Amino acid sequence: MKPEREPDLEEFKFRYHLNDAVGSSDKYFLAHDLKEAKEMFEYACCKRHLDLHLDKVEKWNRWKSSWEKITESDSSLN
Repeated sequence: MKPEREPDLEEFKFRYHLNDAVGSSDKYFLAHDLKEAKEMFEYACCKRHLDLHLDKVEKWNRWKSSWEKITESDSSLN
């Protein structure tokens, strides 16, 4: 019997800005799905006590070699 294959990891980019920041920043995570990436992002923010505003989330499409925006209908971002 073949062992069950684990789902591929996908790359997610979270673009955010701090309350009084002029520019925005990005955090990147490798995860199995958006839910897992969001949990990692929230943990990183909580650990560093960051008060930030999430601007957008994107997922890397390796077939098109481009970032694709994830809409709020795909998942609750905030």
